[in-house]
Amino acid sequence: MAIYDDIRAALEVELSNVSGIPEIAYENVNYTPTTNTSFVVPRMVPVSRRPAVRGINPQKRYDGIFRVSCYVAEGNGPAAADDLANLVIDAFDATTDISYTNSDTETIIVSIDYAERNEGRPVDNWYEVVVDIGWYIYSQ
Repeated sequence: MAIYDDIRAALEVELSNVSGIPEIAYENVNYTPTTNTSFVVPRMVPVSRRPAVRGINPQKRYDGIFRVSCYVAEGNGPAAADDLANLVIDAFDATTDISYTNSDTETIIVSIDYAERNEGRPVDNWYEVVVDIGWYIYSQ
């Protein structure tokens, strides 16, 4: 569905515009991290598509999670990963609306419901903190 392409684009553009965000390793694109260089990995997780109201041809509500894994060099404590996670959380604060105009010049609004971080953990030679951003959109 094209709506999911637009939602992903809106969220990824917003992430790329965050001041201080390091390299972004997008889904299904080859990426080799540089040793000791922080990076983030965004993933879009659609959760539900349901009618917003009853009736014929109702507007639909799409819900999902934009999961951003924040990676920093392992062995230096959690502060750098916390700082990176906080940049993401602040950019996707609850009640934020993200406007995006697609190639057909249709504008959509993706609303942010919440932004929460998970615990940090070592992964290979990195320390990872995951930020889950709950989003929703109403569309036909």
